[in-house]
Amino acid sequence: MLKRLLMVFLNFLLLAAPGAMAYAAGGEKVPDMATHKVKMAGLSAINAFFAGWYNDNKYVFALIVTFIMLAVGMMIALMTDVILKIIGMDVSKIEHHE
Repeated sequence: MLKRLLMVFLNFLLLAAPGAMAYAAGGEKVPDMATHKVKMAGLSAINAFFAGWYNDNKYVFALIVTFIMLAVGMMIALMTDVILKIIGMDVSKIEHHE
């Protein structure tokens, strides 16, 4: 019972922490990132590509970045599998016996 009560209290503290921190910040002016624009002057080709998408449509920019993260993660996983196979470790799926 005490353990459950402690967990409820801990969860309450974790849920209340962001609000408490926002209140503690006082009346500080927070920049509005939704309307923030990246300056395009002096950017290279790939940086200009992403900055243009960021400035024009943040939703499409978020999708592009998400898919790039997916591709990079899959490449890292594939390279890890290859390296582990080279050094002799078994990287097959685990059988679950229920």
